[in-house]
Amino acid sequence: MKKSRGRPAAGSHKDQQDETNKRFLLALRELDDAWVSIFKETGFSDIYFSRLFTELWLRGGSAVPKTDAYGLVKGLSPQTAMKYIRRAIDEGYLEEIENPVDGRSRLLRMTPLLKSRMVDVINRASPAFQAAFGAS
Repeated sequence: MKKSRGRPAAGSHKDQQDETNKRFLLALRELDDAWVSIFKETGFSDIYFSRLFTELWLRGGSAVPKTDAYGLVKGLSPQTAMKYIRRAIDEGYLEEIENPVDGRSRLLRMTPLLKSRMVDVINRASPAFQAAFGAS
């Protein structure tokens, strides 16, 4: 009996995985489109702000030490990360507050404006991820 060498049968595991991968990439593209659409006018649409804002969101809105926030801006030098964070503070997306535990340091937290923008991104991109992963 000869083994078939060609395309796997329709409905095969490979076809299913290819379809899952496609849905995932479409959802990822929708997330990128949502991010750019919502932050484009502010100039915060690049990957560095995305990573910073997302990492802050994932911390539940808790304030983080300012020096720790520099490390959340992945792929940039600390000096450039400082510029990104300073800009986000100046434009009202991050708020700098006193550290009640250590008066020598400052904390950063998201402002209501940033939280609102993040919810807009999530609401726009969520349906694509739900379609990709079959969640309801």
